[in-house]
Amino acid sequence: MISDLFGVSGRDMLDALATGKHDPRMLADLARTSMRGKTALLVEALTGFFTAHHGELLAMMLANIDRLTECQPPLRATT
Repeated sequence: MISDLFGVSGRDMLDALATGKHDPRMLADLARTSMRGKTALLVEALTGFFTAHHGELLAMMLANIDRLTECQPPLRATT
């Protein structure tokens, strides 16, 4: 379905979930390029139980990923 969860489409969907958007159709509409042809499958996959608490946890995890990603270039320069 989504080969790279942290690619542009996947990240857009995760960001939307983290900010309280839970409509599966709206989330599926964030798909780009080759994923656009999988809208029906995305709607099915994005249908489920996701609370505000899940969104808060997701937002914290995404913030950590962003923070660690920012550390990569300086760390690579020292090796």
